[in-house]
Amino acid sequence: MKQLLVVLVVVVSICSAQSKCRGNSKIVAACYSVHGRLSLGADTVRVRLWPEGTRRMLGVTGGPSLDDADDPIWPESLKFNSGGDDIYGDFEVCPFTPERKGEMQMVCIESASHLVVRHQSFSK
Repeated sequence: MKQLLVVLVVVVSICSAQSKCRGNSKIVAACYSVHGRLSLGADTVRVRLWPEGTRRMLGVTGGPSLDDADDPIWPESLKFNSGGDDIYGDFEVCPFTPERKGEMQMVCIESASHLVVRHQSFSK
């Protein structure tokens, strides 16, 4: 019985250590990589990812609905120093919603690499 308990604890630990993004049951398609700019917005979907060279905007959320935008799933290592920062880099995203023309696709971020933080300077 004691061995069974140890095995269960190990399995639960492994499952909880798995990514909340790639392993999420709400993912609707394969994860993919984009190079782009991550920034904070003022709307319902606060964290946004703009894939470079496109007119698309990806909303980083915790699921497919706008109610999920309050708790976005992204690596803990990604941090904005201020609201005026943009983070450029390569991002692996997993979609919560299908890609539709004219609509923001909801995604989570599995990983990020080659990051450069740029502070926007707003001049009057």
